[in-house]
Amino acid sequence: MKCKLDHIHFRCQDVEAAVGFYQKMFDAEVTARLIVQGRQLVRLKIGDSYLFLSPQEKGATVEPLGANPRWGIYELGFAVDDTYQAARELKAKGAEFIQDPFEIRPGVQVAFLKAPDGVNIEIVHRD
Repeated sequence: MKCKLDHIHFRCQDVEAAVGFYQKMFDAEVTARLIVQGRQLVRLKIGDSYLFLSPQEKGATVEPLGANPRWGIYELGFAVDDTYQAARELKAKGAEFIQDPFEIRPGVQVAFLKAPDGVNIEIVHRD
């Protein structure tokens, strides 16, 4: 079987805040605002990838966010041309970094920043 990842879907505490974050930081494009089976869904395109964002469903309980490792999505990784330059641009837009850029091993530079809903984002460049 041949396949590729189509999208990642997040449940958000504040959908519009999450949309604004991904638009501001990563030039995300809103490609659709839908109601699917009675539920709001916002589809964002970032590069060649898609994020789907929706709110907590009525009556559903959601585990609280925390700094501890947890099951589920831990981070999103975005490839960039220059990790150091990308970090400067993101900081100028107000991004809050967990760890500034560094070389994790020869030829690979990474940095980590916070996103809404307890998600971490890694920006990475591989030579």
